[in-house]
Amino acid sequence: MPVQIAQATDTLLLQSPHKTLCTKLFTAHGALLYQLQAGKQWVIMPSRMGIRVNNKTTGVHVQQMTISKREIIRETHPTRLNAAVAKQECIAYTIAIKEPGTTYTIECRMFDNGCAFRYIIDGTADKHVQEELTAFTVPASYGVWYFERNNSWKLQSYAGLWQRSTISQLSTVSAQGPIQGKPLVIELPQKKYAVITEAALYSYSGMRLKASANGSLQVNFTEGDTGFVVKGTLVTPWRTILYADNLNAMVNNQVIENLNPQPDSRLFTDITYIKPGKSVWSWITRDEHYMEPAEEMRFIDAAAALGFEYSLLDEGWETKWPHKWEQLKMLCSDAAKKGVRIWVWKNSKEIRDTAQRDVFLDSVVMAGAAGIKTDFMNSEAQTLIAFEEGLLKATAARKLMVNFHGCQAPTGESKTYPNEMTREGIRGMELNIMKEPIPAWHNAALPFTRFLCGHGDYTPGFFSNRGHTTNTHQLALLYLFNSPFQCIAENPATLLDNDIYKPILPLLKTLPVTWDETIVLPGSDIGRMAAFARRKGRDWYIAVINGTDSASTFTLQPSFLSKKIKYTATLITDTPDGNAFASTSPEINAKYYRKIMIPATGGLVLRLAAHNNEND
Repeated sequence: MPVQIAQATDTLLLQSPHKTLCTKLFTAHGALLYQLQAGKQWVIMPSRMGIRVNNKTTGVHVQQMTISKREIIRETHPTRLNAAVAKQECIAYTIAIKEPGTTYTIECRMFDNGCAFRYIIDGTADKHVQEELTAFTVPASYGVWYFERNNSWKLQSYAGLWQRSTISQLSTVSAQGPIQGKPLVIELPQKKYAVITEAALYSYSGMRLKASANGSLQVNFTEGDTGFVVKGTLVTPWRTILYADNLNAMVNNQVIENLNPQPDSRLFTDITYIKPGKSVWSWITRDEHYMEPAEEMRFIDAAAALGFEYSLLDEGWETKWPHKWEQLKMLCSDAAKKGVRIWVWKNSKEIRDTAQRDVFLDSVVMAGAAGIKTDFMNSEAQTLIAFEEGLLKATAARKLMVNFHGCQAPTGESKTYPNEMTREGIRGMELNIMKEPIPAWHNAALPFTRFLCGHGDYTPGFFSNRGHTTNTHQLALLYLFNSPFQCIAENPATLLDNDIYKPILPLLKTLPVTWDETIVLPGSDIGRMAAFARRKGRDWYIAVINGTDSASTFTLQPSFLSKKIKYTATLITDTPDGNAFASTSPEINAKYYRKIMIPATGGLVLRLAAHNNEND
């Protein structure tokens, strides 16, 4: 029998496992609305729900709401973002909605640190999605972090600078108009946070948000009034609101990933080919010898010397090599002998036809490459989302890994398709060679904004073209930014041959690209300072960047260290001019306390290597 937990059919209360969050689903004059609270704190004020499909709008004449199913979900699964394991505990509600001439379902999952809901409309007929009424209404005075790029690329590539405004100004702050990309990070009172985004984007169009002066943020699609068609049963992505008491809780929020399905066991029977690692990359520091086979072999040699697993052949390998497949196969074979595997770049426009895609992928496999980087989707319209999912399936069938560029931010796809190792959808270091250098404050905002959605191919570590940051700031980015395929911008020959980099070579050679534990340290402040402690095995790493133009004090107090383990410390700080690295080896344990001055736009990296014998 249906489970009733409300006093009336026009009001339902949906609570999280420990009643931290409560969603109220209700009607007003037949219109369907919801609100979200954390105790007495508004997270989302009363907001519209509904969707217009095949010229019929749901959510306007609701007659009855019934909770048809309520279940507790508890599960764990492996993750590559901030931890080794993701834990899920939520209450899943299935709500049957009746309106004149139609019934449909809303699924809602209530976590203690988030809320998500989606619409399901059954039936075999095509569903023409014309508009979604879903809105997120936030008090107009609240602060909000959003990304900005003042040209048409803003919502094509998600490569904007992260900056702050207020909800009341969000509709007019951008010269590109009131439509914003995801996520939006909301500053709640008492230094708490909410994040508005989506999860499990499949067979649908990506969600953007149209801001209004009254604080309402309405779901918006790339296709505009034209809409798009879903074949058969319509299941929207999860409309997702994260909640956090502090920055540490926000960074470690796993709701987005948890809302995605588990991998298809038939497609991922063998996952041994999925191997996180570091890569060299010749494109960003290219010269007149770019993509000459001998030059790429020098990069491969340098990758081997640094202990990197991969080398990425970017744009030009197909056009510059007369016998491209023979040359690629030879390069892959020579690289494999040195313990290095090859990734290749491909313009997505050339593989959107499935037959052309499959011929290309088969050739990549025959050549011996490990993965592909595909570029220039430049849209999150439904057709491009379908392309991405189709490519992930086709590459998984061939045991290839994938890196998406020129695309939107992730929505947790890498849980379902673990061969997706990273994606762009971020303003990264390639902008430095386009005379739009990345400011330090953008870097200090990223861990608390864009990286909340998942991995990002920022291509960090561009020491020789670092913009208005220091060398140690650039080094710290390698530890702050999640990317299981960590493509490092600096020319590896520069790293090996220039004495400036000698102090950090041991760090680069041992740099993890996935983590077992992450702690956001005190002093962190969006856009001003990002300070993380991360654990890999028994070793700890601390990375700090100053996003301001003034020196800042960071208090190093690693009380999280095990008192039973001794550590060998390597502390990297900036030299006074910011152009080199100062390396020291202080004795550090859980009781250590020291205030360290981090220069303007500077950084700090500390490696704490555990001794092999826990009792020594």
